[in-house]
Amino acid sequence: MLDISACPECKTPSSFTAGQAWLNNGDIVQKANQTARMIFLECENLDPLFANMGDIIGFPVEELVENITARGAAIYMERLIPDELKELIRAGEIDFGFLIKAVIQYSHVLGYGKYEFVGLRYERDEDDYYKQRVFKPFSLPIAAGNLAGVLSAAVGGEHSVTRVEISPGLYEFTSAWTEYPESIKERLALKGYEHREGDIELERCPGCGCPSGLSAFRWPLDEGTIVNSQTGRRMAVLGAEFLDNVFDALESELGETIPAVVIEAQRRFTKTGFYSIEQVQNEEEFRTQLALRGLGNLRMIRMGTRGLRLRLDNAAAYLMVAGMAQGLFELALDVDSRVEWELSGDGELLVEVKPASSGQGFQLLRQGTVR
Repeated sequence: MLDISACPECKTPSSFTAGQAWLNNGDIVQKANQTARMIFLECENLDPLFANMGDIIGFPVEELVENITARGAAIYMERLIPDELKELIRAGEIDFGFLIKAVIQYSHVLGYGKYEFVGLRYERDEDDYYKQRVFKPFSLPIAAGNLAGVLSAAVGGEHSVTRVEISPGLYEFTSAWTEYPESIKERLALKGYEHREGDIELERCPGCGCPSGLSAFRWPLDEGTIVNSQTGRRMAVLGAEFLDNVFDALESELGETIPAVVIEAQRRFTKTGFYSIEQVQNEEEFRTQLALRGLGNLRMIRMGTRGLRLRLDNAAAYLMVAGMAQGLFELALDVDSRVEWELSGDGELLVEVKPASSGQGFQLLRQGTVR
């Protein structure tokens, strides 16, 4: 049993609320580094999404996702690990087992799966490795990339990770030294998030001060999962800027079909019960749910037989939001549809969904300027 305390009121793990801050513009940031924006998101569709991309493109994209993830995770972790500690670890003057333990515990709290340390060798030569097992990882390529990124931040260099399923749902990950393509390094120069003031005031838990909406989630910590009690969906915490960069980098590598593939995958997932129609019809409740996930500040949503129109300020995971809007409209009206979207340079997302048989609506760009 993991020794992690929880709030007696809302039952949210203390280290979860200690790590994140919910601000007033529909954003979540790391408390220790408020330039790192996070999202708290349903995650079961991520690996099917990557598989769907591969089917459409004609070759697997998981290795590319892993490499992009590793670079992004390394940048985030380098901001969190003090330089003095990194120097001691890299010089071999201290054992970094304590860091491994902390990362494993926090991975359980963030919903990444059940982690178990297996072994490592660190002599600063080509035979070095790190090995761990993960039961029910929330995403195979992202879990592998996260491990590579943590190692890069701790011991330097770049790392590849192989994975083998040793029993149903249980995977063994093993690292080795490598070098990432220069194109990936250039693409993932994360700028850091800058908060803009908004007007969202989430109701707070009297016990710990976190959003009271977190009481709707369960943390089976020994399984390393987070579950939405209302929908049964699994959740995880991800880097917001990083996830958008993954899709952007995939588009650069694989072509302009990628945004449409992401939106289509999210449309299908949404129709399986992502949100209820009742939540969407209650604009304030839907606004709260989006802010609880760190997806942005809902300014307007209108839905009727002629279509759905949504405006979201400070948007994160904007392609997934567009797919979600399309799925909600189709779920409510039981029709096929088309979606158009536009993202401004300051993060304002406009989405319009119309029945597939209708005439042209207002013209949105397929793609706007990504922050």
